[in-house]
Amino acid sequence: MLDRAVRIGMIGCGTQANVHFAGIKALGADQATVAAVCDLDDERLAAACQLWPAARAAKDYRDMLAPGDLDFVIVATMPNTHEAISLASLDAGACVLCEKPFMMNVAQAEAVLSKAEETGLQVQLGTNMRYMPSSRYLHDLVQGGTIGEPVFAKAWGCHDDPPVWGPHYHLATSGGGVLASTLVHTLDLAMWVGGSPKPLTVSAATRRLFPGKRGPKIDAAIHARYDAEDLISALVRFDNGAFYSLEGNWCSEKTDFHSFELTTTRATVTGEPFAVKVDVEGEIVDQTPQLDGDDDWFQSVHTQDATLIAQLRADEPWDMQDARQLLNLQKVVDACYESARTGREVVL
Repeated sequence: MLDRAVRIGMIGCGTQANVHFAGIKALGADQATVAAVCDLDDERLAAACQLWPAARAAKDYRDMLAPGDLDFVIVATMPNTHEAISLASLDAGACVLCEKPFMMNVAQAEAVLSKAEETGLQVQLGTNMRYMPSSRYLHDLVQGGTIGEPVFAKAWGCHDDPPVWGPHYHLATSGGGVLASTLVHTLDLAMWVGGSPKPLTVSAATRRLFPGKRGPKIDAAIHARYDAEDLISALVRFDNGAFYSLEGNWCSEKTDFHSFELTTTRATVTGEPFAVKVDVEGEIVDQTPQLDGDDDWFQSVHTQDATLIAQLRADEPWDMQDARQLLNLQKVVDACYESARTGREVVL
């Protein structure tokens, strides 16, 4: 039990960090404070220091972690740094919230989770969409068993422009394109709502549509580094007999959209737009409830952070996900890329 504010370190002070900052501020200084900030960029670091004047600032995460006085580190950098920063944070005695994508591959994920077990500390991936009211409702509904067993799901994550605000398009930095950086959000939701089954086989195909699409509107310097996939289709089979279809596209002619749809033996549920349609004596019945709160992205991050902070203060475990779920998500991502590369189904 902590009888003081949780001391947080923020590594990476860009766009996502600012979402976290707003939520932490709203909790109040008696609950949590950002005690240290780290970024390679001088302007981003200075802006973080303006928000948190008492925080120590560093350009090297090792310097930031050296005093060993942090309870909680949020890793909001690009994926090629996630393993080293997460391991160092755990060694420094801090629990870790790591933004997506979790790691570059399964081996890195296993190393970080092993370190967490060794140190007795906690690690969570930033699955903030699980904290949305509709997501939690659908998870509890499906797991309650009243609408039958999950048999099929579709998850999609599509945008009309590549996310060039960060180098998610550069494989050495991101580890993957539209799958690892975008589609993984709704894939995680679909797997979680569906009961977190174990993936057995994966078959996938990818393409890169840029710069044939969107090329003229994007800076020439990005063209030279853009080597990630921006289109993917995949089929995943699970140990409970369910099978999932995945679609991701950064150059879609539709407006930005992302969601998942899960079919059970008695119903179909959808994340966005939120819907519950149930077969009742052969008729399709809309059983979509009115929920308190909405599925605002920023609020879901704030709810996630507030929950983790409250659990740390109460000396309670982080219970939204477990190591098996993290590894299975990473395994599906890795297997999609291996299948696309080899042109063959991957057996896990």
